[in-house]
Amino acid sequence: MQDEKTYLMNIYEELFNYSKSVGWNGLKDQKDLDFESIVEIFKNMIDEIQRYRKDLEESSLILEANLEEISNTYDLLSTLLEITNVLSQSVNPFDVAMEITEIIDKNIQPEEIALFLIDEDKILTFSGSNGKRTKEFFDSYILTAKRAVMNDQIPLMVIPIGEENFQGAFVCIGKKNGAFFDAADRKLIEAASKQLKLSLSNYSYFKKELKRAVFERELTIAQEIQKSFFPTKFPDRFDVSGVSIPAHDVGGDYYDAFEKNGKLLLTIADVSGKGIGAALMMSMFRSYLRSISASEDDLYVIATSLNHLMCDELSEDKFVTSIVGILDPYDHTFEYVNAGHDPVIIIRKDGVDLFESTDPPFGIFEGHNFYRPKKIKVNEGDSIALYTDGFPESRDLRGEEYGLERLIDFLNASSKDKPREIVERLLIENKNFSRGAEQHDDMTVIVVRV
Repeated sequence: MQDEKTYLMNIYEELFNYSKSVGWNGLKDQKDLDFESIVEIFKNMIDEIQRYRKDLEESSLILEANLEEISNTYDLLSTLLEITNVLSQSVNPFDVAMEITEIIDKNIQPEEIALFLIDEDKILTFSGSNGKRTKEFFDSYILTAKRAVMNDQIPLMVIPIGEENFQGAFVCIGKKNGAFFDAADRKLIEAASKQLKLSLSNYSYFKKELKRAVFERELTIAQEIQKSFFPTKFPDRFDVSGVSIPAHDVGGDYYDAFEKNGKLLLTIADVSGKGIGAALMMSMFRSYLRSISASEDDLYVIATSLNHLMCDELSEDKFVTSIVGILDPYDHTFEYVNAGHDPVIIIRKDGVDLFESTDPPFGIFEGHNFYRPKKIKVNEGDSIALYTDGFPESRDLRGEEYGLERLIDFLNASSKDKPREIVERLLIENKNFSRGAEQHDDMTVIVVRV
């Protein structure tokens, strides 16, 4: 007992001297302490050391957990970087979907894995294994959940590619080590899904923009082609002016004037409908008219042939209103056929005359007895005005129509004007009337001075 006491006192003395040497005054000199007090000090020191050891062990566990989390995060970031690099190799994510599936397969090692992507309502499968159950689970999944699923009874994980705008899903079944899928597995696939969803969204946007650019280019070509259908120059011996303004990018109105055997063949037409479809029918009508009139002078034959061809080519709900006329400058007559079109207007020095249509539009009724030409006597200085209904039916911001009466008043006041002046002033007149209101129909006019 005496030896133990002496040993303990010696240890305390060494501790005391060491504490003094390092400048710590936490221990009292043993001369001022009895043995029981020294024993109590040692007990407190042992308790403190044990608490410190426990804290170290707990800190070590936390550190290990943090290191594991850092390691998992590093693995996740490395995998996502690998997926990002793969996605950057192609604008089309469908081209690299198999590589992405293999990357996921390598990292979480399921027994079966497949990536299902939906492209234009078609389900495309990219499988990293030979399993068949993934397709069965996916078919069932798209009818029910369309959200992330992890099963506690069987190792199953289904992670969607997009939820509101569903674009597919990853399906994983079983772990090769027999374990269940954990949060790290889910986090990895969810992160990959977000990357893939972004790529799919970008690809979809790219496709739409490409289609839009192609469409705009094709539309520009269509506009250029349609402009080439309209006359760029009129016969020198005739004073003619015309214009056509489509409501959309291309339109279904048509006008033309060309010399034939010293006479002027004058025409205007309005194809039912609007846009590209109407423009195509208009080009067809122009081709037929030009072809028939090249070898035929009789207006009855020209109109009847046109009607026959239009009946063959147009669907039941389509038709063409038109005026086809021949101005004879020698006997001062205008012979015409009005196939369901707006009236022919003759601008005379003392007023205007209107000649309404008495024949049906082209393309509605088959037959040979409809189109009987009419002949009008015209005088030198008179003007013949043909137009489409886009002018009288144009509206202002209040919805009021320009109307035929306004058009007649305008033309009546223009009897001394040349055709080009009439056309230019009519456009200004209509623009001032509409005051920025949207144009709903093609507007076309052609004027010839006798």
